[in-house]
Amino acid sequence: SKYSWTSWPLVALKMTKNLHIVPEALTTIEIQYVTEFHVRSSVVSRYARTTVHSSVWNQLPVTKEAVFEVDLPSTAFISNFSIKTQITLDGWLYVAQVQERATAKKIYDEAKRKGKTAGIVAASLREREVEKFRVSVSVPSGTRMSFTLSYEELLQRRLGRYELMLGLRPGQPVQNLTLEVTVAERTGLSFFRVLPLRTSRLLSNTTPNCGHVRYSPTWQQQTSFSPKGLNADFILQYDVKLTDLIGDVQIYDGYFVHYFAPRGLPVVPKDVIFVIDISGSMIGTKIMQTKQAMATILGDLREGDHFNIITFSDKVHIWKEDRTVRATRQNVREAQDFVKKITATGWTNINSALLSAAQLVNPTTSSPNRTSGDQRIPLVIFLTDGEATAGVTAGEAILRNARNALGSASLFGLAFGDDADFPLLRRLSLENRGVARMVYEDADAALQLKGFYDEVASPLLSDIQLSYLDDQAFDVTRALFPNYFQGSELVVAGRVKPGVRDLKVSLTATDSKQKLKLENDVSTFVPEANGTTSSLGCVGEVQGISNFVRRLWAYFTIRELLQAKLNSSDPATQRLLGEKATNLSLKYNFVTPVTSLVVVNPAVRWVWGSSPAWGTLRRTGVPSWVCPLPLRPYALCCRVRLRFPVTPYGTSGSEDVCVCVCVCVCNRVIV
Repeated sequence: SKYSWTSWPLVALKMTKNLHIVPEALTTIEIQYVTEFHVRSSVVSRYARTTVHSSVWNQLPVTKEAVFEVDLPSTAFISNFSIKTQITLDGWLYVAQVQERATAKKIYDEAKRKGKTAGIVAASLREREVEKFRVSVSVPSGTRMSFTLSYEELLQRRLGRYELMLGLRPGQPVQNLTLEVTVAERTGLSFFRVLPLRTSRLLSNTTPNCGHVRYSPTWQQQTSFSPKGLNADFILQYDVKLTDLIGDVQIYDGYFVHYFAPRGLPVVPKDVIFVIDISGSMIGTKIMQTKQAMATILGDLREGDHFNIITFSDKVHIWKEDRTVRATRQNVREAQDFVKKITATGWTNINSALLSAAQLVNPTTSSPNRTSGDQRIPLVIFLTDGEATAGVTAGEAILRNARNALGSASLFGLAFGDDADFPLLRRLSLENRGVARMVYEDADAALQLKGFYDEVASPLLSDIQLSYLDDQAFDVTRALFPNYFQGSELVVAGRVKPGVRDLKVSLTATDSKQKLKLENDVSTFVPEANGTTSSLGCVGEVQGISNFVRRLWAYFTIRELLQAKLNSSDPATQRLLGEKATNLSLKYNFVTPVTSLVVVNPAVRWVWGSSPAWGTLRRTGVPSWVCPLPLRPYALCCRVRLRFPVTPYGTSGSEDVCVCVCVCVCNRVIV
């Protein structure tokens, strides 16, 4: 979270009697005004609910701008946002409402027409696995204002651990700054650690099922980071104990969640095809970082693995024609030498590269050296930094060709940089048993590539089906998965029919040697918490235990509906999926790609005095208002007669000022 005070040209304006605008000079005044900053996060069985609260006090004799900014995980949904403004002791609390996007826009326009203060916040474009939440508000002299933002996310298990990251960026030292995290896991914690962050004021307490961390740095400790205080990420990592092969099934209030993450299974060998874009746009740092990552990745291949390398621009080149080769030391060295010599030039023929990869991994057309006893999992890791510019370039045609050719292979798309066609890669991956990721153009791009490979380097199971027998469950999320990789986790959520005492759970999958089939009964009985211990075995009360499965189910279902909408090309199906996602988002108060937050301040409750007379939405060139591209900042301003009490400067009375709110606009639509 961050604040900044600025006097704006054309924005924070005094009004003459003839209502002519008189711009003030642009100045920035350093002042201690953030009175408190608190971050609270409660994690119950991987489901995290986080609240960020911050308060400001404008001690200057003029109106100033406060900017509330929070870094959100890209997988999180906002569930609440409120602003409390206080000139009198009572103050006013404005809580944002979640509305369908088109409805939110209508409410905003109507509020503006009637002269009410209004603002919209929507899920924005996401960068580097982080979404920026930003609100700009004018704070009159002597006024205290507080902001509270809540969001929810399911922590994903990667490389054998869960990770909770919380931003600590108040923008200046704060006298009252605290961060508090509670983690409760029914099956127990196998480890629990906080990454280094000068933790002399960090208190940690861990029991077998629960971990608790409290961080409250002093003013001096905050300024030891920098004169502007903390600017860091608080990172907590942990893993859980899980001994049952069929996983951990938790049932609360008619909803269930099934966590599947078996340990101790042998690694299944893989057929992996590395498909690397070497078109002209890869020249320079990108191709150098790709070579660096590939040298390490090739060295990490197991001898039981088979592999090949395809490079493509407008033409396709296959390192070893018509076959994958065993990852012997000799073959790995030859492959590393091949990678060292590649150069970037030409256009981008995505379609031909995909079809060439399919010929190598599809069991019906490839591998003349494959025997009937081989059990290898086919993977395609596809890296590109651009759009299709040669051969077949139409997205739908590329999708159709890949779907028909890849068969049982899993495709993992890596979009290198902002110019890559990430929407196409995402659809390609989702339709072909894989996932897509962004690789950001940064100094650590080689580490990003290697990190993603590590996540898929060790397949343990394939064709996993989690079933709930005898029609005992309904509204179940995705339960069929192509692969399970070491260190990850598969999650299914659903609802249990009333009256069911034991949920019958079934697992079928294939490992390195055979097909597996397991069944188990899970009781729907939930132990009651006593006065000192929660139902998860934690000492004291843990927030959110009673309804976390219900909200997790909604979270998962919304994500899957939006994903299905993305994959569909039928307008009627897209509309139906969008309506379902919207209804669930509204019911559970989630800000998603189909909903927005709306804050409306009725004129009859205008705390600052006379009814505001709204002007038009107009462009401002003020550099202190920052919106992510392609969004543009606009000022929404009103004339207000401000009545204020005695301030620290000994003044009181009233003043006519122009109060403005910054909104981010794309194509004249407020987002």
